Amino acid sequence: MIEIRDLIIQGNRDFQLQVPELKISSGQFIQVVGNNNSGKSLLLKVLSFEYREFKGEIEYNGFPAKSGSYKALLISSETALLPEASVNRNIFLPFQRVTKRKKETIMGLLKNTGLLSSINDPVYTLSRSEKKSLELVRAVVQLPHYLLLDDYDTYFDNHSLNKLSAVFEFAAKSGTTIMVTSNQQIENLSNNYIINGGVLEKL
Repeated sequence: MIEIRDLIIQGNRDFQLQVPELKISSGQFIQVVGNNNSGKSLLLKVLSFEYREFKGEIEYNGFPAKSGSYKALLISSETALLPEASVNRNIFLPFQRVTKRKKETIMGLLKNTGLLSSINDPVYTLSRSEKKSLELVRAVVQLPHYLLLDDYDTYFDNHSLNKLSAVFEFAAKSGTTIMVTSNQQIENLSNNYIINGGVLEKL
């Protein structure tokens, strides 16, 4: 579990995001809602140890968190895929070797997301939503403790969200917590937070 207390993230100039308290347990789906430039992305970067301009306490399982304490994968607005390579090549990039069971899992998730039919196509032929779905599948099968997805609603509408349900279920069963940021609140989620006046609050 990640426990945050009295966190202040310092952005450019006088910008600050305050997180008085936040507890993140395993297997959760957490949404952080806020306007553009409200600090959503910086929060994810702090949790993935890519941004260190902050004060306050971040603990993991009761000890001060540091790089290597837990495995966090950040899917940002930039695409981390090889555009000329195939979907198949991109999905297996992080793995030196793949067991038969893991390959079956990957292929099953690709089928659920509608990407299996494009397995041999170059990534540049995919839509923005399909590219993010590919990154999401590739991330969850690496079994991270935390998967951090920035600008969630920029890429996925209700139709594509339905396709991703199997991916989210797989993550939850594996103990992976998914935290997403968005500009608008997604319905039917229990773990919702909003950035209001520079402060993260529970909805």
